[in-house]
Formats: sequence, structure tokens, C-alpha cells
Amino acid sequence: MESSASPIQAKPIAQRKIFSRIMDNPIIAKELKGRMRGRQGFIIIGSYITLISFFIILIYLFLAVDGSVSNGDPGFLQTIGKVIFSTVVLLELLMLGFIGPALTAGAISSEREHKTIDLLRTSLLSARALVFGKLSSAVVFLLLLIFTAIPIQSLAFFLGGVGMAEMVISTLMLVITAIFFCTLGLFFSSISQRTLIATVFSYASILISFIVFIIFLFFISVLNSSSSSPSVLVENIVTVAIWFLFSTNPFFAAVMSESILIDDQSLFITTNNIIGNSSLPMPSPWIIYSIFYILLTLLLIGLSVYFVNRPDR
Repeated sequence: MESSASPIQAKPIAQRKIFSRIMDNPIIAKELKGRMRGRQGFIIIGSYITLISFFIILIYLFLAVDGSVSNGDPGFLQTIGKVIFSTVVLLELLMLGFIGPALTAGAISSEREHKTIDLLRTSLLSARALVFGKLSSAVVFLLLLIFTAIPIQSLAFFLGGVGMAEMVISTLMLVITAIFFCTLGLFFSSISQRTLIATVFSYASILISFIVFIIFLFFISVLNSSSSSPSVLVENIVTVAIWFLFSTNPFFAAVMSESILIDDQSLFITTNNIIGNSSLPMPSPWIIYSIFYILLTLLLIGLSVYFVNRPDR
């Protein structure tokens, strides 16, 4: 009589079942094979690594002009390490904003253009599986880009000045950003009939968000320069709103989280003084950033499934 599987043996079996269910999605298998077998994937990865390496070399040469590197000044080496690490993260955030929507802007709209969306609907593949398959293939490719840049980031460890906490937080923000930008392109692809329209809407929404952010920065500068002193309640409300606004911008959230980690030696809580004399305890920007974009990503995925499932008029 055969004995039943132990809990230790059952766990790998369950993990294999989950992995097999994911890979059984024909959309994921098709998209990944098509993306990785063509030249486009290798050109993007090569250009991505080359561009980051080029900027890192320029920054290193620029900072090493005064000869402090050859003298082995530990403080200066730590400064170079921080600059290299911050540059790589910011460059990755910038390039994810360009590459992410481009990978998914034609995911659904191209099926409409080629008149194959009806064939997908009549198959056993559900709208949720279709959206998940299209999204997963693009996210996996972006994750590959993120993890290929980790060896370049690790150069900062040899120079010093960067800890494991900074590496973990930056990787988490990059992963969330990659998933969000792919979801954004997929959402506009699900509501558009043409890939060009979906692409324009995707990049326009990113550009508009930055324009709105700049307008708010101008409003904040005007508010700070005004002579009137608001009440404590109004000042606290404005401080919370400004902190939330800054935390939803990927570049400011990354820079502010790094600054809080260095100055306050804290990963989670800080006391800010953005406006007036307010000193409210605030969560670190990377926490607000992660929660906000995870919720927004889930909302866009749900809307994408709804629009894919809705019959075209």
C-alpha cells in the first residue's frame, strides 16, 4: 500500500501545478517565444545595457578628474558609489516609461486590426486569461531588463555607500513601475481600435501626469512665497497632499526615499518640513508609491478585462 505524500513533498508539487497552469496559457507561451526569438528583444536588451554603461562611465570619469579615486579616499569612493547607484535606478525608471507602454500598446488593438479578436473570443480562452497572458509576457521581458542591470548596480557595493536596504527598495520600485507601465499600455490597447491611438494615449497620459506635477510644484512655490500664514489644520492638510503628490512621482519618490534613508536612517517613517512649520510623521515615499501603483494597476487590469470582454460596436 503506497504512502501518501508528505507535506514537504506536497509543496513542490503544488508549486509545479501553479507554474504549469501559468505556462499552459497559450498567449504567454506564444508571446514569450515570439519576443525572445526575434532580433527586437536582443536589440532592446543590448541597447538598454549599453546606454546605462555609457552614462556610468561618463559619471565615473567626471568624478575622478580631481584624482581622489587614485588616492583611495574612502569618502569620495562612497560618493561615487551612491551616484552610480542612483543614476542606474533613475535611468531604469526613465527607460521603463518608454519601453513598458510600447510592449503592450498593441496587445489587444493589434488583434482588432488583424481581425483575430473574434477568434480569440470564440475559443476557450477567457478575457481574463487573454489580458493576463498579454501582460505577463511583457512584464517578464521588463523584469529581464531590470535584473540584467543588477550587476551594474552592484558596482556601487565595491565602492561603498550603498546598503542592501537601498537595493531592495529600488528593485521593488522598479518592478512595480514596470508592471504599471505595461498595464497602462494594455489598458489603452483594450479601449482602442488602432495601435497608434493606444500608443499615443499611453505616452500622452505619462506626459500629462508630469505636466500636472510641474504645475503643482509651481503652485507650491507660490504658496511658500506668500506672506499669509495658514492655520495649523490647513497647513497639515496641505502637507499631507504635497507629500502624497511627491510620493506618486517615480523620480521624486526614489530620490526622497534615498534621502530619508541617509538622513533619518529610517526605512518607514520620517518627519518632513515641506511647508511652514509642519512636522507630521509621514510614511516613506516608497511605501505610498508601492501601495498607490499596485492599486492603480489592479484597477487598470480589471478595466482591461471588462473592455476586452465587451463586444465591439
